[in-house]
Amino acid sequence: MQSKWYQKVYRRNVVDMHIPDWNDAFLSEFDSEAYVRMLTLSQAKSAVVYAHSHVGLCNYPSKIGPMHKGLKGRNILGEVIDLCHQNDIQVVVYYSLIFDTWAYRNHPEWRIITASGEGAADRARKGVCCPNSPYRNYAVAMVEEICENFEFEGIRLDMTFWPCVCYCPHCQSRFDEEVGGELPQIVNWEDPHWTSFQRKREDWLVEFAALLTSAVRRVKPDVTVEHQSSTYVQSWLLGVTERMARQNDFLQGDFYGDSLQGSFVRKLFHNLSEGLPYGFETTSCVDLTNHTAMKSAALLKNKVCASMADGGAFVFIDAIDPVGTLNDAVYERMGGIFEETQVYEPYLGGDLCQDVGVYLSTESKFDPADDGKAADAPDLSTRMPHVDGALNACQSLIHAHMPFGVITKRNLADLSRHRVVVLPNVLMMDEEEVEAFREYVRAGGCLYASKYTSLTTKDGRRRSDFLLADIFGVSYLGETQEDFTYVAPADGAEELFFGYSQKYPLALPDTQMQVVAHPGARVLGQLVLPYTDPADPIRFASIHSNPPGVPTNHPAIVLNRFGAGQAMYVAGALENTDLHRDIFVNLIRLLAGPLSVEADAPKPVEITVSRQEDKQRLIVNLVNFQKELPNIPIDGIKVRVCVGDRDVKRLILLPAGTELEHELKDGFVDFVVPRLETFAMVALEYL
Repeated sequence: MQSKWYQKVYRRNVVDMHIPDWNDAFLSEFDSEAYVRMLTLSQAKSAVVYAHSHVGLCNYPSKIGPMHKGLKGRNILGEVIDLCHQNDIQVVVYYSLIFDTWAYRNHPEWRIITASGEGAADRARKGVCCPNSPYRNYAVAMVEEICENFEFEGIRLDMTFWPCVCYCPHCQSRFDEEVGGELPQIVNWEDPHWTSFQRKREDWLVEFAALLTSAVRRVKPDVTVEHQSSTYVQSWLLGVTERMARQNDFLQGDFYGDSLQGSFVRKLFHNLSEGLPYGFETTSCVDLTNHTAMKSAALLKNKVCASMADGGAFVFIDAIDPVGTLNDAVYERMGGIFEETQVYEPYLGGDLCQDVGVYLSTESKFDPADDGKAADAPDLSTRMPHVDGALNACQSLIHAHMPFGVITKRNLADLSRHRVVVLPNVLMMDEEEVEAFREYVRAGGCLYASKYTSLTTKDGRRRSDFLLADIFGVSYLGETQEDFTYVAPADGAEELFFGYSQKYPLALPDTQMQVVAHPGARVLGQLVLPYTDPADPIRFASIHSNPPGVPTNHPAIVLNRFGAGQAMYVAGALENTDLHRDIFVNLIRLLAGPLSVEADAPKPVEITVSRQEDKQRLIVNLVNFQKELPNIPIDGIKVRVCVGDRDVKRLILLPAGTELEHELKDGFVDFVVPRLETFAMVALEYL
């Protein structure tokens, strides 16, 4: 099979060009040669080139859509494509879906409409069109026109998500035909009518994405297709589930958060993307809203190195000046960083070691606290308890240097690759998931699950007991009224609880589930309540706090054997509490046993291992990502890697090839990384 362009391109670029044409100067100074010269200066090997932007204007003479007036008929899309190809730069053509201000303003019948009957973007810069409206035909025709008239390697169909809940006549008609009744306007995650609407929003979005992907493939079957991919971790409002990934040849998305967010989404993309490497994308400026302030070279280098450690390509975003020029300094900075990092590219790739799999349910990206609010209420919660739990679980695993991955429903058939699967407060679950996790444990896998996991189905029906009660070894009785609770170590389990005791139990700033343990299940922790309800302003035990005072018979942490495996159920979202990271890690270690890699490095160091069986080597990556940059170097990090019965040939520090001393004992290799500034890569070669 012929390889695709993205499989060998790790240095990528996007130049945002969302420029209107009300000012004659806008894009009037655009110089295609200068544009491509900047790309070569940056050493990028692929470029996303705009055919059409959020504004809705085209950068070529279209027969279907409006062309940007400032270009005066110039086909700058064709000019840039030709020049990129002359400079061995792969081209991905950009088209903005749903976000189209020209279409919104000129076709009222295409608009996304709010529950109040207003246009969703009547007072906004970005016009948004409903994918259920005849707008879909316009978008297909535009994409087909681009594919028919230009030669390129890939196409990016951006913004394939719902910017808000749409109540237009087209959505109402589809819902009435497919489900029945009026579109619900009140959020209620335990109301099947509301959840059926959300499931339809998800279905319609996948259908729309498939419509556009198919349009591209009809005309240009060999080019790659990608839709916006930063949305898999964003809230229910956007309507994006893991099923959207199948409409992409590979995933690529833009992110602007901290090192934890980056690590989380890269692990997710590694397991969710149809093709590898995926692309991790961020701005060269401090954020999208600041046109001139650049990220430091140290921060950009850390992000590039972290992407390499996770096996991903790095994509830097710049934004064109309204007149059509670019800032040389951006491309010089990226060129210097890529000059340093490209020497590692020959060693990238392979299968990421994932002893722990953290599960992300893309149907659980909501806050139950929103129940009863209007779907377009301005105070909808920004919290997502399930996603927050998954993120915090990953942070704990990073600090403990435990190799992990982020998995979704797409990966249910491969659960056996993980020693432990973490289900962090999964708010909704279906029978396919339940059976996959049951079989995983029965066959010898280990499961960690917390709080609401498996209590509510994806059609919004809360069950009388957990769907996985037989695995958990507990049954559901209710939930504490108190929203500040405690967990006391059970007899014989004190070593798991770092300094806490039955008199001084660990605190959770949240409710816990009240459960009863099944016969044979081992109770590791017990639910303890404060003396009084923290919500009571009159009757309290201590004016500033809510000390523990009421022991209960309800277990808070239970370990249960099932088949050849075991499961641990935690009645509260322990993994979501920063103070208890060490205790969460203790519980995972209890389940996992010996890990594939261990290290004595400080918490800011993340370690990943890629298995490259075809090259008979393991690649061990260390990334030092401190909060204050540039990094303070770390000397003498001790690392232990499991090699099993492999016959180790040598360990070399890349890219220089310096051999490292090592000791092999009982299937593990011990070695020391002499100094870590930002990034270190070690190849462990075996026979």
